Amino acid sequence: MLGGLGQLARPDAVTSLRFLSQFVETPATSASAPVDNDTSATGSPLRSTSTTTTTTTTTTTTTSESGLPLPRSRPSYALDCGAGIGRVTKQVLLKAFDHVDLVENCAAFVRQAEEEYLKSEIESGRVGEVRCSGLQNIEFEGTSWEGRFDAIWCQWVLGHLTESDLIAFFQRCMKGLKPGGMIFVKENNARVGIVIDEDDSSMTRSDQIWKEIFERTGLRLLRDESQQGFPSGLFAVKMYALQPM
Repeated sequence: MLGGLGQLARPDAVTSLRFLSQFVETPATSASAPVDNDTSATGSPLRSTSTTTTTTTTTTTTTSESGLPLPRSRPSYALDCGAGIGRVTKQVLLKAFDHVDLVENCAAFVRQAEEEYLKSEIESGRVGEVRCSGLQNIEFEGTSWEGRFDAIWCQWVLGHLTESDLIAFFQRCMKGLKPGGMIFVKENNARVGIVIDEDDSSMTRSDQIWKEIFERTGLRLLRDESQQGFPSGLFAVKMYALQPM
């Protein structure tokens, strides 16, 4: 759920598509693009903060490389990590990729994705495997997901991983990428350091800490941007486009 803020589904999806369009040919990247407004779709632990506000300022770290080998690489595959019932899959990833697989820790959400929210997409073959697993346990090497993905998308889920588990997860993700594939991260940002949520013990990391983790993991930051269109009073949200060094 969008933290009780279902009205943020559209700006979240539109901004994500615009960010992806810098690396992938996407058919729907404008504010008028059709976005599913099903606000019951899980996938965002948005939290308010009295010390930070969102910003529409865009910051970039660019390279001369073109990013994903699309649209030349067909069919294209993406993985939605911490997918909930598949809101990001339906509203973002399926607009940019031919096929999407999902991994989600909650068995109830997996059932809802398979039996309701993504039923038609599964029947059409556009959504493939839906694994029920925590990210700290997911494996790529030696499985059908080794070398499969053009993109691995992680949104509002990595705060549940400790730093050591997060680094190990990213390193395993590299085994799941095609040559030239990328990892995308979209997460809340603390202004400084780490903010611990008292309810679920999840961590909201600062932009500086995220970038230090990416470097330690062996991920090169190609571009980062701030989420637009969210009200003030929430944690800032940033998107990061990454490739293995």
